Amino acid sequence: MTEEQRKPVGLTLWESPEVQTRSQHTAASWIAANVVRPAWLWRREAAVLLGPVLVGAVPWAVSAAVGAPLPLSVLGSGIAVSCAVAAVLLVVTWRWSAGWLWRGRIRRKWDSACRYSGVETTAARVPRVTRVERHPAAVRLNTRLPKGLSTDEVAAAAEKLAVVLDVREVKVTRDPERARFPIVDLQVRNPFRDSDGQPVVIGSPLASAASWDVWDNGVPLGLDTLGAPLTIRLVGRNILVAGEPEAGKSVAAGLPLAAAALDPNVRIFGIDAKQVEFALWAPVMERVVYNDVDDAIDLLDSLIAEMDERYAKLRAEGMRSAVKSLGWPVNLLAIDEMRFFTAHPDKKKRDRFNAALIDLIARGRAAAFPVLTATQKPSTDVVPSSIRDLIAYRWAMRCSTRDASDTILGAGWASEGYSASRIDMADRGVGLLLAEGGIPAEVKSAYLDDDAIKGIVARGAGLRGWSA
Repeated sequence: MTEEQRKPVGLTLWESPEVQTRSQHTAASWIAANVVRPAWLWRREAAVLLGPVLVGAVPWAVSAAVGAPLPLSVLGSGIAVSCAVAAVLLVVTWRWSAGWLWRGRIRRKWDSACRYSGVETTAARVPRVTRVERHPAAVRLNTRLPKGLSTDEVAAAAEKLAVVLDVREVKVTRDPERARFPIVDLQVRNPFRDSDGQPVVIGSPLASAASWDVWDNGVPLGLDTLGAPLTIRLVGRNILVAGEPEAGKSVAAGLPLAAAALDPNVRIFGIDAKQVEFALWAPVMERVVYNDVDDAIDLLDSLIAEMDERYAKLRAEGMRSAVKSLGWPVNLLAIDEMRFFTAHPDKKKRDRFNAALIDLIARGRAAAFPVLTATQKPSTDVVPSSIRDLIAYRWAMRCSTRDASDTILGAGWASEGYSASRIDMADRGVGLLLAEGGIPAEVKSAYLDDDAIKGIVARGAGLRGWSA
């Protein structure tokens, strides 16, 4: 047994982290580490409590300095008046003041958690909080790393940090542009479950919207892990939604369709291999083809021809991409059960369909031809990488295997800890959303039932002057 282990152990009256330094403390360094630094972390509270006292004492102190001290009653009156003014200011600005003090408390807790978890340099420096954001289900910290620490080291201590901070989870994300400024999310609760642990149903603003503008408003998808509403762009982007049966794929894929249906400047085209998936949306669709690969190829060819005409106009105008001011309609192509066509038994027809779809996805973005694709039981023959890698938004709902998740998100994400196979079966509508240039993030889709869809379609048909 070592000498350290022989030390007596008793009830800890005050638990404090042990600060590791390169050398033994001097008196000055001990005071700095154990007095000055903790006191600095309480500076906001000290300003509230001591500030009025110091301000009230200024007249008395000035008079004493010039050799004409005022009576002590003046000192007391000055302090009383100053405290009264401070109290009034706190009441008037109570919301801002409470948030200001709360952010100071978060900074103290973060400092303590880092020291308990060993997230500090040998010079006793910890990641500094530069910004605190309060969200419905989490607290987001923008941090700055001291020299000698990396984002990976902070992420490795995430579980320890969560224990000390007494939160559900700590997520550390590296800033792709600046390695020194990682983002830390303190997950306070699960935004996808209620207080009883039951899945929550998330409403959509589309259910009650009279109309929508996909250029300006995008597509509201649901909630992210911060508990905040999440919206994505539709124009200039393509979307892939995939997952196993009963994972919520159809509901998730219906959200872009709902936004498009409420915008009369959007023309919707459908390819429905199941023949019933777009039944509710058919009244707002320009054209729908079903489980006929020849019809699907013909639709793709017609869209490509129109896309080429737009590019000719853009070239003539000296423009590189379509903009709202041109007044061109957005042409949205929605494909359900893509596997029926991408894995068609007739190789020639399959290759023709895949080539046309790849062309439309690759070149349609700049001409306002977004593509929405959905499929279940994803595999490499169903979602070829040549198609997947061209799609900006990939939403992986619950999958049965890590390989199926990687088929949607891209190879390697499961090994990095991002796998849709880890999503609980009870969490229908929850998936990992990968936006271009980012990392997969959990998102729960809003829910639109059949009655809500019928209402949206009726309003959309009315905006187009059609009968529903």
